[in-house]
Amino acid sequence: MTTTAESTLSHHTPSSVDSGAATARRAAEIEARLRADEARLLLPLDRELALLAELQEFEFGRFLLHNEGLNGYWTSYVFQYEPGDPTANDLERWLLTKSLMPGIRERFHRFKAHIAPHVTDGAVLASVPCGLMDDLLQQDYTAVAPGSGLRLIGADIDAESVESARARAAARGLADVCEFHVRDAWQLGLDGEVDLLTSNGLNMYEPDRARLVELYRNFARALRVGGRLLVSFIPAPPAPPWAEGGRSGDWDRYGIHADDLRQDLAIFGDILQAKYLNFTSEQEIREQLAEAGLTVTGISYSDTGVLPVATAVRRH
Repeated sequence: MTTTAESTLSHHTPSSVDSGAATARRAAEIEARLRADEARLLLPLDRELALLAELQEFEFGRFLLHNEGLNGYWTSYVFQYEPGDPTANDLERWLLTKSLMPGIRERFHRFKAHIAPHVTDGAVLASVPCGLMDDLLQQDYTAVAPGSGLRLIGADIDAESVESARARAAARGLADVCEFHVRDAWQLGLDGEVDLLTSNGLNMYEPDRARLVELYRNFARALRVGGRLLVSFIPAPPAPPWAEGGRSGDWDRYGIHADDLRQDLAIFGDILQAKYLNFTSEQEIREQLAEAGLTVTGISYSDTGVLPVATAVRRH
């Protein structure tokens, strides 16, 4: 995934990170910071140090230690996990089943459901940033007539993700209708040709409103008149139950228990210092999209009313 044109990637390493010297140095840096910040930690220092040690034991954990966000491979890993799948250790299983990650997995499946009606003869569908392009590649294309002009377009600034998506397209027999670009989302180079453009998770890395509007304007430019954008956004979360102003029931809608929430925030806040730079209200996303020339036609929430996805149309 991209952040801005200047800072490019939200991650700094390949998907596979070993447990060698670089990981040891990174863990030592984090340990020193945790010890210095002990009074402000969400969990006791010894517990956070134990979590730090556990994260070094499995590949997903090591990637998280080295990076500020997920890349295409690990995003797909989270999305495709099913209860009962093997995991490297208890902490990896906890991340995939009891942290906030199951929520983004639910949103991904909702994304796929929104895309399905647009899988038609001659449709031009785009995913930006595409990652491994699971949102498009996992659709059912059996009813699409061969030679109808169907096009699937994936664009991502991460070359590793693009190559992995290309391989998945070939494995699913879709290589002939796919095209991939290693390209910044702000510089797509698509002009009035896309029926549906999907973007799941990019905007949370961009804090500047003007650049967000420019991103959406670029998406609008890629769409034909009448084409649609499907985009996720993240409203500001409630205060944690233990914080001033926090209420115990506010997080029930996210499907996470208070103890698990504290551990989630300790891992992604205290230890990893993950940077999610942009929270957007429903009113704000409507205004930003309108400024970019797009009209919101619907907003979908989970069954419990969180993790929204907006649909917008290019009218002119």
